Amino acid sequence: MHRDNVLNVLQQTEEKRRRFLEAWKHGVEYLGPKFFGPGSPETARSKDELKPLPDVVDAEFAEESEGEEEFLAAMVSFYDPAWGEELAARIECHKSLSGLTLDLDHECTEIICELLLNHEGW
Repeated sequence: MHRDNVLNVLQQTEEKRRRFLEAWKHGVEYLGPKFFGPGSPETARSKDELKPLPDVVDAEFAEESEGEEEFLAAMVSFYDPAWGEELAARIECHKSLSGLTLDLDHECTEIICELLLNHEGW
């Protein structure tokens, strides 16, 4: 691979990480930082500082509105697809990406789209 192409790929990867983190923080703020940690959206410099917290998510999942449940399940699926699938099984929706996001408001849909575009795995 030509040196310029390698540099371009590295720049794109760094840009994708930055954009993913920015969208992830937006999602964390939307749902509430209590579900994520150990950092906060204000202090986190990487997605690993804002991992979904299993005990909190599992304890409070059913307390959320239907749309928030769907959004939280979709967010969790970026971190752990199997766990996101388990959460989706607990709610009334089609068990697919489209089904999980069909009823989301515009803001949440934009967050999920940005996460999808920039996700490189956890």
